[in-house]
Amino acid sequence: MVFALSGDRLVQVSGQSAADTFDAYRELPDAAHGMIAWPNTVLLTGPSTIVVDPGYQTQGDMLEGALARRGLSPDDVPLALATHLHSDHITALPQLGEVELVVHEDELETPHGVRQRGARDAASLRLLSGGRGEVAPGIRWIHTPGHSPGHVSYLVDGDEGLVVIAGDTLGPRPEWFAENRLPEGFPEREAHLEAFRRIRAESPRRVIPGHNSPFVVAP
Repeated sequence: MVFALSGDRLVQVSGQSAADTFDAYRELPDAAHGMIAWPNTVLLTGPSTIVVDPGYQTQGDMLEGALARRGLSPDDVPLALATHLHSDHITALPQLGEVELVVHEDELETPHGVRQRGARDAASLRLLSGGRGEVAPGIRWIHTPGHSPGHVSYLVDGDEGLVVIAGDTLGPRPEWFAENRLPEGFPEREAHLEAFRRIRAESPRRVIPGHNSPFVVAP
């Protein structure tokens, strides 16, 4: 959802897709504007029940309700994985209670990481370091900085092949990853392109971005 204040008028802007709405947000002229960009929250089930990127604080009841529809409660979730510590991905974490949170150590002392300390009060931290590793059987991670210094992508072995939970690495336009390109002047452009290459090198079958719909990767 995008809202803009133009003079005394409140304007709501939307597009055909999340990416189109983001473009509208960036192109609003002569207006004070803001955006609510709820992220994708991913539930992994198997030997353990895991939530990836719990989301905004305002999504907390939605998170608990989504678990309940699957016969789960927050007490059934011992582990949460963070792609990064931006507020839209992490401030619903308290809804899960005394959970263990996995996050890359490079996120902790960033300005946004420091601001989210309160959201992490009830969580115990398991810190990732370096460039890759394993979180649990069937779940690995790779360091994909650019959007933030400690951003990681999680690699999950699924029944139909590898699934990559890529967070905000891919940016708002899905075709950028498909075409391995970014516009000139994009923040941390080379770091993002290198992250694209790292994800592709894992030969994923499906990718789940931070804010757009999941998609199947063409061979």
